[in-house]
Amino acid sequence: MTHLRAFLGADDAALTHHLTHDGPLEPVLGAIGRELTGPARAALAAELATAAGGLLEEDLGAMLLGGLMSYRGLLDAGQETTAEPDLTRLVLLDDHLVRVVHEPHLDVIADRRQVYELRLTLTVEFTVEGLAATVRGGHLVHVRAARCAADAELAWAGHPLLHHSGLVDAPLVMRLGAGIPLPAPAAVPALARGTARVRPR
Repeated sequence: MTHLRAFLGADDAALTHHLTHDGPLEPVLGAIGRELTGPARAALAAELATAAGGLLEEDLGAMLLGGLMSYRGLLDAGQETTAEPDLTRLVLLDDHLVRVVHEPHLDVIADRRQVYELRLTLTVEFTVEGLAATVRGGHLVHVRAARCAADAELAWAGHPLLHHSGLVDAPLVMRLGAGIPLPAPAAVPALARGTARVRPR
């Protein structure tokens, strides 16, 4: 399935442009507290773009599956098939919206101290039609989808930096091998993302 970064068109040049002209470069420079030369500013913008791009290196299929893991129908099927190992459940979702929100952040370090925390918001909404999921032994083992579209946005301080909507180049069938364990409904964790660190040069 398509990678999020490619879906958003978030190559290094695009990220550098949006972080510089639409985003947080000026607040970051202000937090550093000293004047940077032109080359140093360009290097900082490039480092921010590289770090932000690293946070987008995720497969849309993995994000969709992660979002489905909180769907109550699948969780209930996981519980039922855990209690009855010989039981296979087919969960049907004719038209379903899966919304995934991540809030990654970049720590900007200058003179060995953190001077700025750049908080981003990544939102992806999947519209899935004709989805059928097979659950066996408490595991999600098979997913079929007739059609999948996504609306993805990377934002800073409520201001969109990158946005794209369109059909996802998704396989109609995702076979998951031995399957993905489905958690108990009360054990679904909050979504979280990692942290990248950026050092101005």
